[in-house]
Amino acid sequence: SDSTISCNVTGLTKALDFVDWETSSGTDINNDSKYTITNGIFDETTNSETTTLAVKGSISAVDTNYNCVVGADEWAIVSPNYRKTLVSLDVFAMSSTPKFVTNKVEQMLTCTINGLDDNNPVEVIWRDTRDGTPLSGASDTDYSIDQGTVSSGTQSSVLTIKTDKMKTYNTGSSFTYKCSAKSSQYPESAESTELDVEANVLTFGVEAVSKEVLVGSDSTISCNVTGLTKALDFVDWETSSGTD
Repeated sequence: SDSTISCNVTGLTKALDFVDWETSSGTDINNDSKYTITNGIFDETTNSETTTLAVKGSISAVDTNYNCVVGADEWAIVSPNYRKTLVSLDVFAMSSTPKFVTNKVEQMLTCTINGLDDNNPVEVIWRDTRDGTPLSGASDTDYSIDQGTVSSGTQSSVLTIKTDKMKTYNTGSSFTYKCSAKSSQYPESAESTELDVEANVLTFGVEAVSKEVLVGSDSTISCNVTGLTKALDFVDWETSSGTD
């Protein structure tokens, strides 16, 4: 998605006399179609003006710094000594792997965010796709949310769907929740677009694999259990009358 960063200039009695943006290395981007510069409007109630730089999503794949360049005659900030202020555009990536689940016990879905500052976790917002309402987490009878912490630039937020809620999903069906992220490092940043977090409800089945062999021969029969997300917790065999 496209991103917008801004530069707020205060202490003014009139509009800025010069506004421009450039890369951190000093390359002017005023005529580059990948960027849109908005000068802003002088606000006499706050004696300020905010200029913005919109960056196309196609080039905002890595953390990038830009210079906000302004001139104000009333402050003797004139060419060639315009004031340059470094503005950061930091990016992160979100991912989730579709998961197989059962509808008899609580289940956990994970939303992973990469490219973060270790000291600044994002706020992760979870939503049910059926109504789009943000899930409250701790106060919700159907869900709990662990925001997660950042380690080596990665944060994993976990949505736990409680057992009673899971029972409302039919076996063989699929369902989707959504997660998005909001920066705490730069609070003015908009909430990210939403990522689908998918789950597929398995169907439990036990298939008997019977055999017919020559009398007196060693024989092996088997039992194939399907619809599992992990190894069986208990396995045993007994006679048809119940003898272990």
